[in-house]
Amino acid sequence: MKKVIFITLCILSQVFAMAQWDTEQLLYNGKKALYNDYEYVLSIQYFNQIISLKPYLAEPYFYRSVAKINLGDYLGAEEDCNKALEINPFVPFTYFIRGFSKANQEKYKPAISDLNKALEFHPNDTTFLSYRLALKEEMKDDRGAIEDIDLLYKLQPQRYNLLYFKGTYLLHLKDTANAILNFEKLKELDNNNYLSWSTLGLISMIRNDKKAALEYYNQSISRKSTNFGDYINRGNINIQNKNFNQALNDFNTAVKLDSTEVLGYYNRALLLLYLGDENKALKDLGKTVQMDSSNYDARWKKAVLDQTLDHNYRQAIADYKIILQKYPYFIPAIQGTAESEEALGNSKRAYMLRKQINNIENNKEYFKQKSKENIAASNKVSLNTQDISNHNVKRKNKIFNEFDLNASDSLESISGKIQNKNVNVINEKNFAINNFVVNKFPRRTNLSRLDIDQINKLKIIPILLGITNNEVPLLADVIGVHFANIKMITDSLANKKNLVEKYLCRGVEFGLVKDYIGAINDFDKVIQISPNFILGYFCRANIRQKLFENERISSSEATKNKEFQLKNPDVLELKVDSYKFDVQMILHDYDKVIELSPDFSFAYFNKANILCTQKEFQTAIFNYTKSIEIDHDFAEAYFNRGLTYLFIGEDAKGLADLSKSGELGIYKAYNLIQRFKRQ
Repeated sequence: MKKVIFITLCILSQVFAMAQWDTEQLLYNGKKALYNDYEYVLSIQYFNQIISLKPYLAEPYFYRSVAKINLGDYLGAEEDCNKALEINPFVPFTYFIRGFSKANQEKYKPAISDLNKALEFHPNDTTFLSYRLALKEEMKDDRGAIEDIDLLYKLQPQRYNLLYFKGTYLLHLKDTANAILNFEKLKELDNNNYLSWSTLGLISMIRNDKKAALEYYNQSISRKSTNFGDYINRGNINIQNKNFNQALNDFNTAVKLDSTEVLGYYNRALLLLYLGDENKALKDLGKTVQMDSSNYDARWKKAVLDQTLDHNYRQAIADYKIILQKYPYFIPAIQGTAESEEALGNSKRAYMLRKQINNIENNKEYFKQKSKENIAASNKVSLNTQDISNHNVKRKNKIFNEFDLNASDSLESISGKIQNKNVNVINEKNFAINNFVVNKFPRRTNLSRLDIDQINKLKIIPILLGITNNEVPLLADVIGVHFANIKMITDSLANKKNLVEKYLCRGVEFGLVKDYIGAINDFDKVIQISPNFILGYFCRANIRQKLFENERISSSEATKNKEFQLKNPDVLELKVDSYKFDVQMILHDYDKVIELSPDFSFAYFNKANILCTQKEFQTAIFNYTKSIEIDHDFAEAYFNRGLTYLFIGEDAKGLADLSKSGELGIYKAYNLIQRFKRQ
């Protein structure tokens, strides 16, 4: 899709006014972050705060949509505009922003409807009209585009280029006479503008009026035309007029203007051949074939020069072979191959090729028909369902890694257009109880639990417990704190009071220093003493998951050895059964937590993560959804559910979830949205 022109949004800051001072301050901070500092992520957090305080205000939804646009989240921006318009349907800029959001999702008709609505409020707004014109161009609505150009030209008669665009749309409609009138008018009003001369030259070329075309191109080029085609077309006319030096200069300029355009190299190669400069011609033909492998004429000429000029027979044979795959009865290519094979000492091969040439010449009508059939067959393209399936798999593999509960993301800065800062495609990790709680970015996910607060009040260890899915690295000082806590709790076990809480805290500490067996033993004791103690099951499930992952990695390394696989097939089978059992044990503990406390959102979330590793995506989605129903601001659940939806091909739902997670604070979502849309 052609990039739709982005109209600067900074002019929108005067649209709304707020009432109370505290909300005004939040809005001021949000707008400053948005427009002055380009801190789009930070601005979203300010607007989120206003929405949580006063959800009946339209302004924060509107400004949040602008921030999301700058982060490439057009679906999220559209939804925010919907909400703003539900509250206040009389703000034209909101329709404009929603139209822009829809257009960037290729919803052009609905986008134009929004622009129409904005223009009902401000019929002479040139920003709205210009953007609607861009959308009509995107939809190939030439008549509609001409209507908008006429409206714009009345409002801004100094915008002479509008005459050029109107002329091009008239050419699309085959109204050449009126198109010429517009180009002539542009020529009169803005004599230094090369566009009118250039287009009139092209019209003359189409009409085969080479004399008029040459004059128009001369005028265009004298006005410093940057149009590649002007130099190519004038070069061709100069060749017809035997003005070869000027033609060569034109082709040289064309190549300088656009080194990616194959026509410049090819035309220059043909002229150089005519002028006898075969060495330079060979270079241009090589460039032509490199850029356009389907140009068989250029390949044939290149092969001939490789063979006769450089005696590069092997390269010549390679090019002849490609030509003969498309045109198997093309005698000059067969002859060139025979001569090259002869030069390489392959006389037998050369003899067979010459015999083939005689056969073709003696049966011309037969091989002429065969050539037609071959060309027709080679031009057919088949696409079956397997091709489509493979394409979808490749598309997913470009953006997805396997769900990894232990990987870490790499987004360090949240300033500016963070959607352009690539991050690893990994899901949000399991939540666990920890005494070094680190939450890198502000999240609205509810991390508080009454049962954890009650343990903290007992002050079994000096550092408060909390729920997090970000672990602090095990540096020397941190390890020392954990071992000191383990000793402190072990010494206190002599006092039988609060044993359940003490074993739980020590189990958490064991887990943090990676003594998973010690941790599980302590959680077993917790459950043995108090079978309905929710946190015991939750912590045991998390540690079993870590132990399971460690054992699986170790086992995977051992079983990579082919000799081991051959000698121990039954061991591999036992391992598979063991993994299944381990997963069931982990899921059983999470199910017990849910049974005892149906509002424990993290149990559903962690369970869903485990199910994703087992490829049980629909059940995982069900559990992510349950966690969101309990906590509507569970950012991590939206993010992981979004990835899961995308992985199974439900793109709309997936992108909507990623948008929501970005809004709630998981900023890497914006990069994933951007990358997914590029696939």
